[in-house]
Amino acid sequence: MKQQKYKCLHKLIWLCCIALFLLSIIPNLLANYWLADIFSNFKFQYLIASICLLMVVYFLFKKKWLASFVLLLSICWNSYYILPYYLKHKDENIVSEHNLKINSINLLSSNDQVRLVETYLAKENPDVIVLLEFTPKWQSLLKKTIQDYAYSHFVPRNDNFGIAILSKKQLKAKTAYFKLNEKPSIVSELKFAKKTLTLIATHPAAPVDKNAFELRNLQMNYLIENRSNYSDHLIIIGDFNNSSFSNHFQKLLKKDLRDSRLGFGILPTWPANFSLLQTTLDHCLVSKNIQVIERKVGENIGSDHLPISISLKF
Repeated sequence: MKQQKYKCLHKLIWLCCIALFLLSIIPNLLANYWLADIFSNFKFQYLIASICLLMVVYFLFKKKWLASFVLLLSICWNSYYILPYYLKHKDENIVSEHNLKINSINLLSSNDQVRLVETYLAKENPDVIVLLEFTPKWQSLLKKTIQDYAYSHFVPRNDNFGIAILSKKQLKAKTAYFKLNEKPSIVSELKFAKKTLTLIATHPAAPVDKNAFELRNLQMNYLIENRSNYSDHLIIIGDFNNSSFSNHFQKLLKKDLRDSRLGFGILPTWPANFSLLQTTLDHCLVSKNIQVIERKVGENIGSDHLPISISLKF
């Protein structure tokens, strides 16, 4: 009986080893299949699970080498995507009078915790605020905060795709749909530190089916394919509905853009209330001529996303 239980446990562990290996590699090998791409979001969880399972194999398996090899492949594959966020050089020790602080918040259209949002923004005191899932109700609730910012551009909607930008620095902003769908973005230009800066706030569709998956990819790819339309100093920020572990996110970094999290960690933002499955959907990409001094995630403000904060040097 005891030996039979051991065999069942042995088979279960083997199944877990194979499952982790497949979950690790298939999302990148079959990246154009929308459901496979969703599983790319959880590489950090696959990495931790593989390390834990490797220890289990070490203590319970008599013949360890094959299971260990499968798990080590999973660990190496996932580490390839994760480690750069902890190994790259950080610029946080740079002191400059030309720093720009930007905060991006997915408010959640159904969220009504305005006090948490206002307290967070008062503490952060950013130069520029990007607001996603910005509804007419949120425009009314945040009236006090909006009054503190001299420049603004609003696209309030009753669905999850309203968007707004607030700035203490002079900016010219316009609504853009990139000729693709009805999901608005905001393209704005700021004059800062004697330079022209293009800041694009965007929120593509969540890839819940094949059509939404393709629309998300088209919206983000449009920005890269039309890179020459924007200034040399470029920032793209918002809820990308995509993690940095996806092949489609990696395409965004092929030209002169880099992920602002490099050197600061993966900084997961969603789901805000369930840390076990958290991944990073909220991003800020910057052109390589912009230095990132600080990059962090804020506290829970009642949304399903955590806010992000970026300090940049020009």
